[in-house]
Parts: sequence; structure tokens; C-alpha cells
Amino acid sequence: MHQLGYGVIGLGRISARHIEAINGLAEGRVAAIADTNTEKAREIAAKHPDGPAAYADYRELLADPAVDVAVVLVPTHLHSMVSVAAMDTGRHVICEKAMAPSVRQCLDMIEARDRNGVKLMIAHSTRYQAPFVTARRMIEEGAIGEVLGIDAHFTAGATQSDDVPQDFWRFKVGAAGHGYVVNFGCHYIDASRSMIGADPVSVSGHIGNRFSRGVIPEDHYTITALCDDGSTISLAQYGTLKAYRTPTAGYAIFGTEGMMEAYWRPDRLLISRAGEEPRQVELDRALYEAGPWVREHEGFYACIVDDTLEPVTGEDAMRNIEWASAAYLSSDRRCWVDIPLCEDDCAYCGPCLDETLPPKE
Repeated sequence: MHQLGYGVIGLGRISARHIEAINGLAEGRVAAIADTNTEKAREIAAKHPDGPAAYADYRELLADPAVDVAVVLVPTHLHSMVSVAAMDTGRHVICEKAMAPSVRQCLDMIEARDRNGVKLMIAHSTRYQAPFVTARRMIEEGAIGEVLGIDAHFTAGATQSDDVPQDFWRFKVGAAGHGYVVNFGCHYIDASRSMIGADPVSVSGHIGNRFSRGVIPEDHYTITALCDDGSTISLAQYGTLKAYRTPTAGYAIFGTEGMMEAYWRPDRLLISRAGEEPRQVELDRALYEAGPWVREHEGFYACIVDDTLEPVTGEDAMRNIEWASAAYLSSDRRCWVDIPLCEDDCAYCGPCLDETLPPKE
């Protein structure tokens, strides 16, 4: 086996998931961590059994010869800059979703991968959840015939002016590339694409801000995509003034011979076929024993060591950003927008309203 040293860049909430997954790799170790909050970086490093080096600047981490893989967990608008810098030093990169705010920045990352001969994977964890992995397998086996379409709706709390979270780089008005469509929608479109094996080619969207003006770029959307195989993907997310749980969270997938309901809350997969009673499909317990982040890192480690294709390639993840950009443009222009985007639209980063991002502390 080949041991790899991992450098974790950014210690926000999701970092614990990645560090835990790296800890579980037989031949992986956390070699270094970096965060502008130096005290936090040192505290986490001191508690970690691998004794990683702690840095305040990601460029210092990239100069550390113990680092083979950069785990990029910085805010989305910094993904391209940090990932390209890491790949230009010869590091493999696994980068959190969303890949980047614009298609142009995604292409920059792909070009850096190719010129340096390294691996680049985008960490889309939702597609690895047990009901969705099982749904994809059953669809491939023809369980509901030819897929006609997939439909889902979700909720998230609207953000009020007196309730801006501390990690408000993701919410602040003017934070282009940090709206609901990019940060939440990229999960939902990625899981949809993964399950049905189809890619959007034309997008129509309504994106609005009903309750959160002056705080976040948008708080609700309804987006429909026509896919390359003739199927459709329809996704909606609603910003709510009070938090509440819907009975289910997930997808309804319609086929020529039946339908599936794939939920992550509760974890459940139901199938209804013509002439049969609806039934619940038993999910593989092994998919729970190794959660989504573990399977992400196991797959990325294997592709590095075996020199195989990444489980989620840059081109694959970029399609989610194309969908998001097309939805924003469609809502603004009040028309369908085709994918791939024209050259002039590839640099579009989503809506930027009244203010710019606050300076980085």
C-alpha cells in the first residue's frame, strides 16, 4: 500500500467530516492543516494523533513536503484559487462542493489538473447516501423502466437581518456564488444526475428573495431542466420564516413502468410498479457502516494509487455549476437557457446585489 499525507485547508464545520474520513484510511494520514484562525489550527493539530503541522496560510501548507493531497475546504469563492495553487505544486486535490462559483473557474481547475498530471475530485457527498446509491443501481437494472423525470422539493430557513450566522461569507448580500442555488442546489442536482444518469441541456428557473433581502442573495427557487435523454429534473427549495421539518426529504423518480421514492429523511426507498403493491426496498447496511465522506475519500485514495478516473471528476461536477448558472441567467432573462453556456456566460458567478464580501479577517 502507498501512504499519502493529507493537508486540510480550511477548518469550517465540514472539516471534521473530512478529517474523520482520512483517519479511517489505512494508508492515509493528516500531515498538515491550515486556517487563518491560527489558534484553532494549532488546537486541532495538538489533539490529532498524527501530529499534523499547523499553518495560518495555505501556501505554507503547500510548501510542506509531507503533503501529497490537498483537501480544499475554504469558502466556495476561493475554491478555484486554492485548488489551482495546490495542483500547480503537484498536489492531488479533493475540493468541497460547490466546485466554484462560475464555469470559467471550474475550467481553470480542470486545466490545472491536466497540465500538472494530478487528480482532482469534487466532494459531492449527497450522491453517496444509501438510498440514492441504491436507487441508481435499481434504475440501471431497469426497475422502473425508462426514466421520465425526477422531482424534489426542500426547505431551508430564510435569513433575517438580525440573524446573520457567524460564517456569513456564505449568506452576505453580494456574495456571488453563495446563494441557495449554488450551495444547496448543487447537492440536489448532483444527486438527481447521479441517480438517473442524465445531464441537463436546457434550464428554466425562477429564483427569488421573499424574506431575506439585504442579507442573502436569494431564499427560494423553482428550477426545471430538460435532459439529454428527454427526461426532466424539477427542483424547488423554499425559504421559511420558522424552521420546520417536512415528513420526507428526497426525490420522486418516475419511469415508464413504475416510480421510486428515494428519501434521506427518513432513509427509505419505496418502489411502485404497474400491477404491483408498493414495497420498501431493503438498503445495504454496509452503506451506513462507511458513510458518504468515508466512501468519497476511499474512492479518491484508490484513484490516486491505481491511477484511475476520479469518482467525481471535474467535468462531472462542473455540470452542476452549469445548471446553477443557467438557472440564474434564466430567471434574470425570463427564458430557457441552453447548456453548455456560451463563452460570454461562463464567467457569470450568480447574483451580486448591494454589497461585496466583507474583507477576510
